[in-house]
Amino acid sequence: MTDHTGLIVPLPELEPVVGAWRARYDTQFENVPAHVTVLFPWLPPDELTEADLDAVAQLAKEWRPFEVTFARFGAFEQAGVHYLAPEPGDEFLALTEDLSTVWPECPPYGGEFAEVVPHLTVADGIDAEQAAEVRAAIEPSLPVRATARELLAVEVRDGRCAPRRSIRLGGKKG
Repeated sequence: MTDHTGLIVPLPELEPVVGAWRARYDTQFENVPAHVTVLFPWLPPDELTEADLDAVAQLAKEWRPFEVTFARFGAFEQAGVHYLAPEPGDEFLALTEDLSTVWPECPPYGGEFAEVVPHLTVADGIDAEQAAEVRAAIEPSLPVRATARELLAVEVRDGRCAPRRSIRLGGKKG
């Protein structure tokens, strides 16, 4: 995949539970906190403008922070992706829909999947034995409650992700 940007909802409350596993098994995103993705890929980094970020900030003004709980694992088995499922996930889906309305040329996950499943990736590309190890380590800490407070614009260059700008839900920039 070429360089691109994305929009995520950071959930730092999950970092003590999943941080070490993400650092080990989700290395592309090691420079950003535990998160749920809401639009990825978004725009090429060199094409992302302040006007685009301001449009995200305008949209974020319409959203209040919301509570979410992570109590169970899920997996996209074919991809070897293991994740925690947010409950409820509806707010993340609605946020994705709002963003997709502004950028219809940027469908979630490049339009690769018929259904968008909100998730917090813990490990990517692992086998069954590694997945069992991750689950056994994390499940005793569940459920974890978190508050979605912001959108974080990130950019991926040369396969590494880095934060670009934080935008608070409710309209205040972070």
